Amino acid sequence: MVKLGGFRHVAGLAFVVAASVALAACDIGEITDVTEAGWRAEADAPEGWSEVIANPTDIKVTAYVTGEVFAGGGVLIDPGVDGVPEGLGEDRWVPSLSYLVQHPSGKNVLLDSGVRAGECGYQILIVLDFPCRNKPGQDVVSQLSRDGIGTIDYLVATHFHGDHASGLGPVIERYDPVVLASSNEIEALKSPLRETQGYRYEQFAADMRVEAADNGFLEMPYIGKAADLFADGSVWLLATPGHTPGHMSVFLNASSGPILMTFDAAHLEATYRYNAPGGLGADLEVASDSISKLTALADAMPGVALVFGHEPTQWAGEAIRRDLTTIE
Repeated sequence: MVKLGGFRHVAGLAFVVAASVALAACDIGEITDVTEAGWRAEADAPEGWSEVIANPTDIKVTAYVTGEVFAGGGVLIDPGVDGVPEGLGEDRWVPSLSYLVQHPSGKNVLLDSGVRAGECGYQILIVLDFPCRNKPGQDVVSQLSRDGIGTIDYLVATHFHGDHASGLGPVIERYDPVVLASSNEIEALKSPLRETQGYRYEQFAADMRVEAADNGFLEMPYIGKAADLFADGSVWLLATPGHTPGHMSVFLNASSGPILMTFDAAHLEATYRYNAPGGLGADLEVASDSISKLTALADAMPGVALVFGHEPTQWAGEAIRRDLTTIE
């Protein structure tokens, strides 16, 4: 095994596939399909985003830094794209986030679960290690408990890579939320080859109640497929594949101002600015198209705050908990 900065060949693809199938044989818990989200009906869809942002909702958004993952520059950004500043292709430690959205209805939504407590590294293609580090009490369940959060109704899984989802099991065990993910991401999680794509089986030992976000997808300008979680325009799940086949981004229509969260559709601010997606196993052409759609959506929303998947400059300092509306 090697860290992401390097790569060592193993004895052929057959070894990788065989190891993956053996690991995948472990129980990941029962995945139960449910239908609980308050999706907006097609007939009630807004005419466009201007109608949406004209009616913001008083949602509260809290960001939790759950740890850091060590990622190669080629994963975070393609340094070969014209205009990308020199040095951004270097390996680095970047923050791993989870976000709490508190809706005025009393419903609570967790966007990703971040990394789990203790050992939280994971692998892609069996031979590529993504080291991880965190501090005691930094996992999202500990932070939510300190903040007195007693319920989580929905957990939005933008995708199931370890730096976004290794904390999922403890969240499910503590709160039993409905897990919302795209159908392509759910199928990838069920695949016997999931270990080759960075989906660590032991993350998912808990049983899950899963709802496919596809059930609520509407066709919206600029972005294409988008699901209105509460049918009030406050929380939107956006189909932004490429990083993984079922990756999603999130748009929050907060009273304090609109917030567009790219998650790993754009790891860094520069990934977004220069449309330079990187990644191992990513479909870079599809990923580039998703960035273009996010850019078009942001351009149509003056004053929108952009939050990127792992941008270190947005999380400078020692704070591990922050009101998202303070991010510029």
